[in-house]
Amino acid sequence: MEATAIAETVSDRTEADEEGAEDATRAVLTTLGERLGEDQARDLAAQLPGEYADPLTEGEAGQRFSEEEFISRVDQRLDTLEISGDRAATAVLGTILEAVDEDERAAVVDQFEHYGFEELLSETDADVDVSERSPRER
Repeated sequence: MEATAIAETVSDRTEADEEGAEDATRAVLTTLGERLGEDQARDLAAQLPGEYADPLTEGEAGQRFSEEEFISRVDQRLDTLEISGDRAATAVLGTILEAVDEDERAAVVDQFEHYGFEELLSETDADVDVSERSPRER
């Protein structure tokens, strides 16, 4: 997915203007990069346009924090007041999961399930069935 399509999709899902959507996307991707392991963040970044890849790899990867802390960090990073951290997280995660290939999508979903982020994941529009894969593939 091209950068323009990502921005438009996030804008549509958050009902924000272009600047708000860009702000939300950076906030979520920066936080996601902190939560994912370094290799996972780098793999995900490799499938995104540069302006969206950079926030995933700029911070300290592999930090452990809860789903609530994830939303709180997104909230703290948002410059716009028109989008909540929760809304930004679900819109951006759904969009990013649609933008990457099936293997990467499933890997991110597996990580979120491992972290206990099922509620956040269930609120996205992403539909990834990982139940048919063997435990080794998970």
